[in-house]
Amino acid sequence: MKTLTINASNRNQAGSAASGRLRAEGRVPAVVYGKSKEPENLSVDARELRSLLRTIGNNTPVVQLKSGESAARTSIIKEVQRHPIKDSYTHIDFQEVADDELVEIEVPVHPVGEAWGVKNENATIETVSQTVLVRCLPKDIPESINADVTALKVGDSLHVSELPAIDGVKYLDAPAQPVFAVVK
Repeated sequence: MKTLTINASNRNQAGSAASGRLRAEGRVPAVVYGKSKEPENLSVDARELRSLLRTIGNNTPVVQLKSGESAARTSIIKEVQRHPIKDSYTHIDFQEVADDELVEIEVPVHPVGEAWGVKNENATIETVSQTVLVRCLPKDIPESINADVTALKVGDSLHVSELPAIDGVKYLDAPAQPVFAVVK
């Protein structure tokens, strides 16, 4: 997994007026929290956040959060709030995780290859689950999981139990849960 970093600044004031002033300056209010720490109010540059989210795309949102002179902290983007009309970011939540702490996180699943049923039976592949829940250490979090769908015919499904095994990663969803299906 490639390491993505975002710089943050501490903010002393909270509330809607202070947040509005930050947004007017081109910053986005943020908060970082974790199991063994108090929530901390931060702000991030709106352009840097937009670039980071574009880079993450449809992959796992794990970043290194750098604030001030302290070392970068491994964090998961838990929530990004957007303005409904302006399409600007209004707030972002980060969850800090320790390097030796097992985390449960939704990881995107992508189909790889062209299903036999799509190629030869004029069918389509349907994504039943876009993500699967996994448990692992932060260093083992996959960006995404690639599932080979080339053998699927009409009526076939690929289940969680058939996803590729990844060292240090345990699938938590039901083994019989379908991820992809080929339908006519």
